Amino acid sequence: MSESAQIDGRRLRSAASRDRIIHAVIALVDEDQGIPRAEAIAARAGVGLRSVFRHFGDMDGLYVAVIDRIGRRYTHLVRPYQASDWQSQIREAMERRMEMFATVLPYRRAADMHRQRSPLLDHGLDALTLMLRGRLEGIVPDSIKADHLWFEQLDLWLSLEAYGRLRDGQRQDHAAAVRVVEAAVAGLLAAKA
Repeated sequence: MSESAQIDGRRLRSAASRDRIIHAVIALVDEDQGIPRAEAIAARAGVGLRSVFRHFGDMDGLYVAVIDRIGRRYTHLVRPYQASDWQSQIREAMERRMEMFATVLPYRRAADMHRQRSPLLDHGLDALTLMLRGRLEGIVPDSIKADHLWFEQLDLWLSLEAYGRLRDGQRQDHAAAVRVVEAAVAGLLAAKA
């Protein structure tokens, strides 16, 4: 076997190990186990504990890779809105968010448990909130946004925090949580009709 074939084989095995580690974290979080410890990740991925740190340096490096992978699941949700009027675009944004929130909530729960120990997770959660708010600001006309109290209510009801409170704090299933958000947003939109 040539030296270049051996190097390529090592690179492929390394990439496969890295991918298994990322998938292990995602699988464990999807099972609602919070952010798993490195030992659990290594066991699920079928790699040694040292491999986790060799590939990612530290847990924050692994979190970056996981956030990137999870983010790819939702790229279709940031496509341009199809509706022509801003109120219909708000409804479209709400539908997209509810779809995303249904699957991202376990990651939010896990990140909340560890955000004090990880500035990276804290930054990632803040970045998501700012991105969602920015998308909302881009939809609502300036004359409507001038009503700050109204806009803050809209932003709150369309937030992952509000959805999480309905699901976790008030023990609503997804469909019930969506109905509550839809009713609140409908009331806000009616006030500006």
